[in-house]
Amino acid sequence: MIYSDAHKLELSGWLQTENESAYNSSLKLQKFLFLYESFSVADGETANFTSLKGYERGPVFSNVWGDYTHERMDFDEMALDAYNKNQVAINQKRAKRSSFIVSILTEPELSALTHQMNIWKVKEDAIKSGAKHIALYSSDFNDHDKHLAKTLEMMYPDELIENSKVLSVNGYYFVFSKEDFSKLQEKDEDILATLAENEDLHNPVFVERDVDGRLLID
Repeated sequence: MIYSDAHKLELSGWLQTENESAYNSSLKLQKFLFLYESFSVADGETANFTSLKGYERGPVFSNVWGDYTHERMDFDEMALDAYNKNQVAINQKRAKRSSFIVSILTEPELSALTHQMNIWKVKEDAIKSGAKHIALYSSDFNDHDKHLAKTLEMMYPDELIENSKVLSVNGYYFVFSKEDFSKLQEKDEDILATLAENEDLHNPVFVERDVDGRLLID
């Protein structure tokens, strides 16, 4: 039996369709869902934090986690079906922003990001003491959390997301414009692999190509 609500199934189906790599990570799916709901609050809309629990790696929608972990085949099928039947239920810009963020950060980095949110932090002591199934409540999503969500919206505007491609190399996420990405050659990927191995980089790593064709790392 699947316990995830219709909205979480629709969102999960969207990610399964649009960003299968992130969908195949349980943690990234959870961060995608949490970010989407966080942006909903920041945009003045109602969010659905039902079944949200606090765990060491951040907020988790426990019903989705259980379905995804224990009933994966049924969950995949029902999520895809829910999305295909009700695509209009998804705010595309919000979903794309949430998907982009989970695509440019590692799992530990995403956990660190959500650890900044008061809705998790208010229960941090209990969570770290080893208590299980700590409920998180929408009433604890405060102005600090809204501000952080708004900051993420400003950092990753729609135009940037629509015009970007992400390349994962040895744990780093290199972000290109679609035009520059289309010109990527094997030698460029070798350069990025060397940088990833030898330089102290911080995700996401923005890359541009200068007029001479050289890669410029931000």
